[in-house]
Amino acid sequence: MDFKSFKAKAKGFLRTRKGKIIVSALLVLLILALIPVPEVGMPVEEIGFENSRFVEIDGFKIHYLDEGSGDRVFILLHGFGASVFSWRYIISNLSSMGRVIAFDRPGFGLTERVEPGRTPYNPYTSEGVVELTYRLLSRLNVSRAVFIGHSAGGGLALLFALKHPEMVESIVLIAPAWKPRVRAWYESIVFYLPFADKYGPVVVRGFVGQLEQVLYKAWYNKTLLTSDVVEGYKHPLKARNWDKGLYWVLKHSDFPDITGDLPRLGKKVLIVHGDKDEIVPLESSIELSALLNSTLIVMENVGHLPHEESPARFLEAVQPFISHG
Repeated sequence: MDFKSFKAKAKGFLRTRKGKIIVSALLVLLILALIPVPEVGMPVEEIGFENSRFVEIDGFKIHYLDEGSGDRVFILLHGFGASVFSWRYIISNLSSMGRVIAFDRPGFGLTERVEPGRTPYNPYTSEGVVELTYRLLSRLNVSRAVFIGHSAGGGLALLFALKHPEMVESIVLIAPAWKPRVRAWYESIVFYLPFADKYGPVVVRGFVGQLEQVLYKAWYNKTLLTSDVVEGYKHPLKARNWDKGLYWVLKHSDFPDITGDLPRLGKKVLIVHGDKDEIVPLESSIELSALLNSTLIVMENVGHLPHEESPARFLEAVQPFISHG
């Protein structure tokens, strides 16, 4: 076929409905590829708190609090969508008993958002968070600690204990999300569509209102969810690339099935759960308590955040456990 014949056939094809659809699709893809997406937010150091600390681990800055001193160390692991802010009511009390370290895990709080491929592990997976926690504690000269984890942070505390039992003294779990999370195949497809990584964070920006609704659902006594609390939770939205961080969490977060491993955990565990929890069902903690042969304390008239909604009662419930090691 000579060039003139090819050109004529090409023109003919482009006049067809199929040809027009293909050309239109290519133009859309080209436009999507060329449109710049501006970054949002400020460098994390600029929006830190008076007691904020930052340490660089594997090329990105981790935001943490480090209060108190002594031989005993308490490591606080927050839940999904939270940050060190969620521990504001109990850090000072715990610091009278030893050293307290709380940090923002990747994708949340004021920890720097870094692309998954820039680190030797993916910090947005559960396995990656465990590895980061291990490296952070090693950097901070912590060899053994009491782990206190809320919701997804509770599951991570269990996973950490299974992988690094020598570093775990005991564990306090607050409404722990410990069951396996495997994304459905159709959800995975969405994250691997063309330009999903480029425009996914932009879509995430539009879901801030829904995140506030989840926060509202977490409280049983809604009067305690004041504007100051809401603003405290929203403060990390000022961080540079917060939208990308949340997108990477949604894309990569998972949790393995550790059910069969739990009986060999070999650690003292206390579970605290609110009887009005609408996020993680109480039945989940009842099942976990049986697997671990651990103590379960059910706090009445409390939602998903016992340590925030009723910090005095929470501390009263856990103090005998953590005091005796």
